[in-house]
Formats: sequence, C-alpha cells, structure tokens
Amino acid sequence: MKKNWLYFFLSIIVFSLLALPVHAENKQEEEQFEVVSEVTKYYKTVTYHPNQISAYSLSAKSGSISKTYEISEEEYNAAPVDANIISPYSSASVSTNYKKMTTSIATNGSYYRYKNVLLWKNIPSTRSFDIMGIGYYKTVKIKGTPTFQQEYCYTNGKCYTSGAHSYQVFAAGVGTTFSLPTGDLSSLKQTFYFDVEKNTTLTLISQEAYGDYSHAQKSISFENAKKYSVNGSGIVLDTSIKSYYDEINRALVEWIGNW
Repeated sequence: MKKNWLYFFLSIIVFSLLALPVHAENKQEEEQFEVVSEVTKYYKTVTYHPNQISAYSLSAKSGSISKTYEISEEEYNAAPVDANIISPYSSASVSTNYKKMTTSIATNGSYYRYKNVLLWKNIPSTRSFDIMGIGYYKTVKIKGTPTFQQEYCYTNGKCYTSGAHSYQVFAAGVGTTFSLPTGDLSSLKQTFYFDVEKNTTLTLISQEAYGDYSHAQKSISFENAKKYSVNGSGIVLDTSIKSYYDEINRALVEWIGNW
C-alpha cells in the first residue's frame, strides 16, 4: 500500500514539473519529414447530465449518458465554442463537445513517423486521465522513444506545454496515458508521435496507422487508466474501465509504395 501511494505522489510531481512555458517544436527536425498520407476526422460528443445545477461541474456524477458521433468538417466548423446548455425547466444539463483528430504518416527517407494530433474545440468539463494511441501493422516496430506534447492556454492568456505522459508499447501499437490540465482553459491540444522501422526483411508495399483517442468522462485513477492495449482496432479498453471512456471511430491513414 505504501509503495502504491509513493508511486502516485511521484507521478503527480513528475506531471507538475513537466508543465513548462510553451516553446516551439524542433522545426529543423520536423522539416526533415515529409507527410505522405494524412486523414482528419471530426467528432461530436453529446452528454446528458440529469440532476445537475451547473454544466461546468459534471465530472463526478454517475448516471450521465454520452454518445459520440463522427461529423462533417462543415458541422464542426459551424459549431459554437460554448456548447454547454442548462435546461431552464429542470436541473438537467446537456453538454456538447467538438474535437478533431488528424493522423499522419511522414518520412525522412530512412524511416517513417506516425503522428496523432487531437484538437479540442470546446474544453471538456471532465478532466482526468485520457489515453491516446496509434496502431500499426506488425511489419513495423517502434524506433526510439515516443514523444507527447500537451499544449494549453488559460483564459488569462498564459500558455504552457507539458510532456508528462506514461506510454506503453504493444505488439501492434503504442499508447500513452496523461492527465488533462485543470483551470479555466481557452485552448487544448494533444500531439503524440513516434518513429517506426521495418520489422521484416521483405519489401513493404503498404503501411497503415490507426489513430485513436479515449476521453475519460468521469474521474479515473492513473493506474486504472493504463488498463488498455493498442492494435489495428485502435485503443482497446479493458472491460473494467470501458464505462469510464467515450468511444470514437479510429482515424485510418494508409500509405502505398516501396520500402
């Protein structure tokens, strides 16, 4: 028990220390990579919260019902930034969150980079531990260490970037768990990427990357949030935590060529 508490507090300290003022991404390294395939998906999550007084204190209540839909770019662009509605006739409230996810494959001529970027149009009211992942063919394997960045700005204009995350490597994918920042945010964006190299001596004529994101709709512990795997289906949640997260359609990006 003491060991678990120590691990928890150390994790919180690491998450805090890694929240630094925003700095530019290594542009020189990024310029070495050319995007060869990319896909963007748009999502709308509608949540009905019974017996709520405020749409901004939704996270702790049970009984909330959520449904996520894939929508068009036009609907996403037309959606309001403030999408929380409180019914004037009852204590119930409805919140609608919009987000978009872009998954890409890029190359520098020697190896490939798989990247997943999630941008929130509305700041989620529930902020616990989320999961981000990218699945792939077993003909490739991760090269080096994955990179995670969480960029966020407060309504007072101050912006930060955090690299705090806990990643896991699986046979056909990589995922990471991280904590969403608290406070009054005006913007929120997560970026997760890693490089891959061939896992076979054969010539590869295609690659596929499966971007996915699981948002915690109620509070969950750090240890439980790591109970998942990643493969061609995207993020696969353990049955014990499935009810804590929303489900979105994965973003499939494909590359055809010779490698």
